[in-house]
Amino acid sequence: MKYMNKYTYRILAASVVMALTFGVGAEAKGEKTRTTTDPSITQKAFDAQMKQASPDKTVNFNNMLMTQNLGDALTNAAAPEASSLDIDLRGAVSTAIRNNRDITIADLQRKEAEADVSAAAAAKNPSVGYSWQGNQFKTRVVSTRGDMNNRSYSQGVNVSMPIWTGGNLEGQINRARYAKNVADLTYYKTEADTKLSAVKAYYGYLENIKLADVQAMSVNDYASHLNNVQQQFDAGIVAKLDVLTSSTSLANAKQRKIAADNARDIAEANLNNIMRIPMNTKLNPLDKDFPEPAFDITMDQAIAMAEKYRWELIQSDYNVRIANEALRIAKSGYMPTVSVGGGYSWDSAALSKVDKDDWALLGKISWSIWDGGSTQAAVKKAKEGVKVAQEQLLQSRESVELEVRQDYLNVLSYKEQIRATEAAVAQAEEAYKIATVRYSSGVGINLDVLDAELQLNTARTNYITALYNYNISLATLEHAMGIPAVIHPEFASPLNQAGK
Repeated sequence: MKYMNKYTYRILAASVVMALTFGVGAEAKGEKTRTTTDPSITQKAFDAQMKQASPDKTVNFNNMLMTQNLGDALTNAAAPEASSLDIDLRGAVSTAIRNNRDITIADLQRKEAEADVSAAAAAKNPSVGYSWQGNQFKTRVVSTRGDMNNRSYSQGVNVSMPIWTGGNLEGQINRARYAKNVADLTYYKTEADTKLSAVKAYYGYLENIKLADVQAMSVNDYASHLNNVQQQFDAGIVAKLDVLTSSTSLANAKQRKIAADNARDIAEANLNNIMRIPMNTKLNPLDKDFPEPAFDITMDQAIAMAEKYRWELIQSDYNVRIANEALRIAKSGYMPTVSVGGGYSWDSAALSKVDKDDWALLGKISWSIWDGGSTQAAVKKAKEGVKVAQEQLLQSRESVELEVRQDYLNVLSYKEQIRATEAAVAQAEEAYKIATVRYSSGVGINLDVLDAELQLNTARTNYITALYNYNISLATLEHAMGIPAVIHPEFASPLNQAGK
């Protein structure tokens, strides 16, 4: 039976090989599909495809040649001269706010919104119009069998003024004013967002500088230890394995330093980008250590301040007001409109020939009795818009409170981490000293020293990270509370503005 199975498998294998060699045909619904491994057919298809390719899109795959060509093209190109800049946190934030394009755009949008207010208010003012019309025509006179040329002129000055629009004009003006306030808040929020980004970039650069210093210290520690191990090995005290493991640890430390130096340079470029200054500017942070600002506010105080000054909440409140004004405008379709006007008109081509007696005083009342239900539909839509705005306000309040609570708890956590990691650094330094002394005295092992140095490196890194996180969490909480980046006298009290 086994012999038959082997024989059967050989037949099946041979059948598969033959099918792959000669090709397998298959039929699908109404059409024939052929799959083949014939290299000649594949080559023909490839050649046909290449003929369709544009000859001016030939790709050069010789990387060294491309590099050489690039070098030749840039031989005479002068690299921009790098400058140096002393910078602190205040300077970084101020520079970023001054150069940020989003802030510029938001300011321009404020001016647009202000123009909309003026346009809406202008609709309540009287309008004055002037018209002039001249006609020349020819008339056939039957009695004389001739033509008579006639000319006529008419001029007029008209004045009109709306008296009552059913609340439409008032609604348009108020809606424009609230929209202007929203644009102001967007401008101030953009400033605050830019400040937070600059703070993160500045402290990020400071963090990476200190992390690079930690890795440099680690390289020095491993190099010093390797020198000690090598001396003991030369004296025949320790084994070759200690030299190899110490050399490996030093190589790994150098690799970490390279990565840390690269991260520092990237952080520097990122800060330059945030401030919108030349990317190759060499920055010299004046803050050599992370600050530890005091934190003595309660969570309830933080939430209360956010509820009062947070941009999104005030904007949502204005959006409710805008929705109510939209409802007011929609309801004005049910109301009559009243306007008055007057003017002079005269039939003369000259402005001087005004007939003082040819004047008119007009009063107009218009009232749409039935508009097919369009006003009713508009009112219904506006009412739903009010409900949407109100729900969005409630949603914003919940989101802001959650955000403040999270940011507040993060501050407390990172503050505790500073003390914990600080103690860990002191303990790790002591452990490294003991391990080094023990190994030099011949009572310790090499692995203890290497492990102690690694633990010290980790502790120092965690301490710096905790300081960074604490400062960033404070800045994030400040942003969540609605503390402005720039004090603007025209909008110093958002809550009072919202109450108008």
